[in-house]
Amino acid sequence: MRQMKVRVNGRDYRVSCAQGDEAKIADLAEYLQAKVESLGIPANTPVAEAQVLLLVGLLAADDLSDRLNEIEALQAEVEQLRGEISRLHHEHSNRVSSYETRSAQGLEKAAARVEQLVARFEPV
Repeated sequence: MRQMKVRVNGRDYRVSCAQGDEAKIADLAEYLQAKVESLGIPANTPVAEAQVLLLVGLLAADDLSDRLNEIEALQAEVEQLRGEISRLHHEHSNRVSSYETRSAQGLEKAAARVEQLVARFEPV
């Protein structure tokens, strides 16, 4: 495990992470810092650090909840599209089968007609 330092709300924190995850951790800390800044708490306002971090956690949880709802809606849309694809595939298969049947019937009629014509012109 690697140790790294991140800064959130004016304080440095040491965190452990797997090697190679440093950039991800730094990005997450920047995300939290942006949430702290979005609170708009003026500098030197006496607000407990725990209160700030709770509010930041709630904002982050709200973002996560929104993304999960979006994912759920997209999954429902994917399922709907899969159903539509299945319906269209079935419809296409039925049409192809119908065309094949009609083509075979047409060829049988043509073959019968050819046989009739050949019979008319064959010497007896």
